[in-house]
Amino acid sequence: MHSVAISFLAVVLISGSVVPTVAASRPATQKTSSGGAADSSSSKTSISEFDTLRERGNDALYNLDYTAAREMFQQMIKIAPDHPAGFVYLANNFWLETLNAGRRLSSSLYSGGSFYEQDAEQDKVDPKREREFSELIRRALAACTARLKKDAKDVEALYYQASALGLRAGYNVTVKRSFRRAIGDANESITLQRKVVKLDPNYVDAYLSIGLYDYIIDNLPFIWKTLGRLAGLSGSTKRGIERLEMVTKSGKYTSDDARVLLIGIYTRERQPERALEMISYLANKYPRNYLLGIERAGMLFRMNRVADGNQAFSDLLKDTRIAQAASDAVNYQWGEALMAKGSHAEAVDRYNEVVKWPKADASLVSLAHLHAGQALDCLGKRDQAIAEYQLVLKRDNVFDSHKVASEHVKKPYVPGKG
Repeated sequence: MHSVAISFLAVVLISGSVVPTVAASRPATQKTSSGGAADSSSSKTSISEFDTLRERGNDALYNLDYTAAREMFQQMIKIAPDHPAGFVYLANNFWLETLNAGRRLSSSLYSGGSFYEQDAEQDKVDPKREREFSELIRRALAACTARLKKDAKDVEALYYQASALGLRAGYNVTVKRSFRRAIGDANESITLQRKVVKLDPNYVDAYLSIGLYDYIIDNLPFIWKTLGRLAGLSGSTKRGIERLEMVTKSGKYTSDDARVLLIGIYTRERQPERALEMISYLANKYPRNYLLGIERAGMLFRMNRVADGNQAFSDLLKDTRIAQAASDAVNYQWGEALMAKGSHAEAVDRYNEVVKWPKADASLVSLAHLHAGQALDCLGKRDQAIAEYQLVLKRDNVFDSHKVASEHVKKPYVPGKG
């Protein structure tokens, strides 16, 4: 079962999000299925402000303005300290800000085995930030527990409980790379979401996780899918996609989250045109989100529109705001796209730009050296390739970079053979 659960988490990331986010299930003015007020402590004015803050906070979050989003969600907590929403949103904002700072919000980082290779049980993390995130999750779960003690069928409390557990699983996987610790939270989160829709079939936003689960289980490797069936797990690609598409049309607050997930799924299902449609929609809605621009440029490469892809990456770097904030991320992803198309010399140029940028993330620099070495091996420039691998070995180990670099010092990299 451990293999199945770990694979489940891995595929979530591989198929998933450019901007993963957790959205509220319903407005604070909505009543729960048992008839209790979603936020009985707030006046009508406060409830209206609560909803406005949530909308503004989510808009800021999707536009990568984590500071503004944090302020909105903190205000939500002040208005309704007994409501779990503010804590869940704040934890989600904290998680995504951490990922973006470490350049871990790019889908390509999760598309190979390197991310899942590790020698230790988990990566080292800043203990202060770890405590801050854990405290937000604790307070969110405590608020849910308090509501569920009053009413075990409070679907909103169940939804937020599932969201908090899903967030903790996502944080453990992407920030700490602690896969085993995430298993229980991920499975419990799905169980709770299913309980939500059983209590209220019209709770469309809960189908976001359920639909993704359906897709993932049906796309596990054969042996793990077989083990999953023996353990009572079942899924359906068709049903999973249909549920996610339903959320894009009828979800109250998770429609854009569903679009993000469908970008990855449509790509895996070899429907790049539909993926590009989703990217374009979100990019127009959230123009300050350069990650969507990066994803669009990469998708153009996958569609063999290489000239358009090159132009799209170039345009991103011409935007002063993006160039000053994320030149390393843009150049790295550009290099990855070129590498995939066999344009090895051009890829080396992009990786070199990552290394040269003064504000470049240290982990991305290490990966740029590694992949530049691989590109140089493809060009037959063995001495230069070895020099890049040796630089990797002098830096902190990123994912399995030391292992790969050591292997290629001994034997040249060959595309398709590791």
